Amino acid sequence: MDEAITPDFDHYHRAVLPAQCVTSLGRLAAADVRGVPAIAFRLPDGRAYRFAERDGAIAIVPGGDAPIVVELDLAAWRDFVGEIATAAGLLYGRRVRFAAGAPVDLERWEPALRALFQQRLFFDPASAVLCDGSGAPLDLRRRFTPVDAADDMRHFLDEAGFLHVRHVFGGDEIERLRARVAEQAAEAAPDDGRSWWAVRRDGVRVLCRLIYLGLRVPEIAALSDDPRLVALAALASEPVRPALDRSDGHSVVLKNADVTAGLSDLPWHRDCGLGGHPITCPTLNMGIQLDAATAASGRLHFLAGSHRGSVHRSTLGRPDLPIVAIDTEPGDVTVHVGDVLHAAPPPEGSGPGRRALYLTFMPLRAFDVIGPGASYNDVIRLGPADARRDRAEPEPA
Repeated sequence: MDEAITPDFDHYHRAVLPAQCVTSLGRLAAADVRGVPAIAFRLPDGRAYRFAERDGAIAIVPGGDAPIVVELDLAAWRDFVGEIATAAGLLYGRRVRFAAGAPVDLERWEPALRALFQQRLFFDPASAVLCDGSGAPLDLRRRFTPVDAADDMRHFLDEAGFLHVRHVFGGDEIERLRARVAEQAAEAAPDDGRSWWAVRRDGVRVLCRLIYLGLRVPEIAALSDDPRLVALAALASEPVRPALDRSDGHSVVLKNADVTAGLSDLPWHRDCGLGGHPITCPTLNMGIQLDAATAASGRLHFLAGSHRGSVHRSTLGRPDLPIVAIDTEPGDVTVHVGDVLHAAPPPEGSGPGRRALYLTFMPLRAFDVIGPGASYNDVIRLGPADARRDRAEPEPA
């Protein structure tokens, strides 16, 4: 492996990173952490390097004397540098400790570090102008149909990170899918390993997701080869294939009103937020809308263009963000790349929430890392080999 994959700790800090610090992007990284306390990374053998903004650049010097001191082993450091694990992923995997400072401090530094490690830009809504094929500003409310030009849809997806395609499935098809989902929902039970549950304010447990449906329902498994979805998968920037038996497989999201606990509603996130971006992206998530998605029933929100750069958590409160809420009709399909920031806030109404059937299409290399029955979260938690041993392959009912 080359140094970009398994860098030498000392050489990387003494020779590789200093050259990145004086590039235009390196100086933007320095501006991003101006006034932020210095951070140091320290290995168990005592080797350490300190990062601090100084005179418009990030200075890297030996030593661990800093207000923020991150302690981790060499493997964890390499995974962090390579984005196999993010700051959140290191915490989730219990692979890091703080001799000084706190996890929030590492997260504050991470966009600047990604600029140095991956040469990743910063997402700035003031300057990130998304354009259509003619160079005009992109109409983020545009809705496509299956007969629209693939090049137009591909360009929109590349620019915005999401896509809304109307009337992909007919009414009879949606009714049949609803029936299959209703059958599976009626059989679901907490802790069955095939469903997720949430808790409403009144204390009642409610079903919020069915997973690996394609392993139990042939009609849903057949969606992997549906020409309409295969054509949408071909919009990805590299070949992808459906994840039928891993990463939750073909799953259904069921939105519920007034949920107080559980994963029924999701805040702003990237699907590679714990790590694995070089492995799992570009993942495409396709949502077949079984019900209308509105503010009342719950709908997806996307931060358009956010897959193109790092976004600070504090940025999400800005009023000028290009946030798009997607209203859909039954039979519509939404497509989004896994690394675009997206959220699934709670329904604003008190009636039934929407249901959407999701298919995940991953790049081929992801299947070498994520084993059957596992997700990338298991890789983060256990490591690739142990993740494969820990999770038994789901079996059709």
